[in-house]
Amino acid sequence: MTSIYQKMIRYQLLCFLLLLSAEVWGQYSETIRTGRPGAAIGPFTVGKKVFQVQSGVNLGRTMDLANGTHATAVFRYGILERFELSALAGYSNIRYNGETALQPDRSGLSAAQVGFRVNIHDGGGKGPNIGFQSRLKLNVLDEDYHQPLLASVHMLILSQKLGEKVGVVGNLGISTKGSHDDDDKPSGIYVLNFNMPVGRKCSVFIENFGSFGNGLETRFDSGLGYLVTPDLQLDASIGYGKNHGIEDVFIDFGFSWRTIGKRE
Repeated sequence: MTSIYQKMIRYQLLCFLLLLSAEVWGQYSETIRTGRPGAAIGPFTVGKKVFQVQSGVNLGRTMDLANGTHATAVFRYGILERFELSALAGYSNIRYNGETALQPDRSGLSAAQVGFRVNIHDGGGKGPNIGFQSRLKLNVLDEDYHQPLLASVHMLILSQKLGEKVGVVGNLGISTKGSHDDDDKPSGIYVLNFNMPVGRKCSVFIENFGSFGNGLETRFDSGLGYLVTPDLQLDASIGYGKNHGIEDVFIDFGFSWRTIGKRE
């Protein structure tokens, strides 16, 4: 228990220091900024008094071994212009196929996280934008996905314009699993995303993402987002990976929506 309390204290101290380092001008955008579609997250926050929901469903197939359905929802709220709190909840259902099934089917709450994001620097279109996100992985998951201890995931976020339209977003992070196993080392996370607008309401992207440290796993995906209103975006994407001789494909679709409180 002592180690958990120490981790919480360090986490809160880091949050405070990042708040002090953040510059003061605004993050609010006239149109919604969202982490969907794709794996990359941007360095900007939603803005003060903005509540935002990002939700989606991922349908995946791993060769003839398994089919999976994963639903996620992210909730974000701007405490300050450049600091937000967030929570994530995920539900998964994995069905292993026929004679190749190596374990029973699994279903239930598979992810529960709480944390924050801070925008450290806004490059104003001339330099890189820098952000940082940190979340605790709560050990409240259903039995099929149970982790015995608190864990965490921390992400450095960079973005930069390449010319007038094309943008690049890079994420580099570290994730722990909350296991009792001393050999269960943290893993690295990376995302490299290229994106561009197509007309006034549509945007497209292509990216590579994966993990490393306990063996490299990498995947590619591509898709589009469509702005229905300034506060509502729909999205769809498709992805592919081949790791350790096993191929998997997935499709993902969802929406992002925000509501804006009274702004001064």
